[in-house]
Amino acid sequence: MDQLLVPVGMTVVVLCVISVLLCVVSMLFSWSVKRPQPKEYTLDQRWDRAPELLSATEIDPMTLARHTSPGDTEGGSASGKW
Repeated sequence: MDQLLVPVGMTVVVLCVISVLLCVVSMLFSWSVKRPQPKEYTLDQRWDRAPELLSATEIDPMTLARHTSPGDTEGGSASGKW
């Protein structure tokens, strides 16, 4: 067991150092990349996207059986004029 400690430990250390160096190199190369900025929305602009309504009642229960009915704790619905 003592004979494997140094080879295995050194292998793990070398692999960790290599992975850290690769991460640093990748961050250096991606530092100057210009990404497009999202367009800022203000309230004076017209909203041209469709409403996105999500309901938690459409999912299957993800927990074990409980003492209440599923409709009591799994959400509700959304409505409104857009």
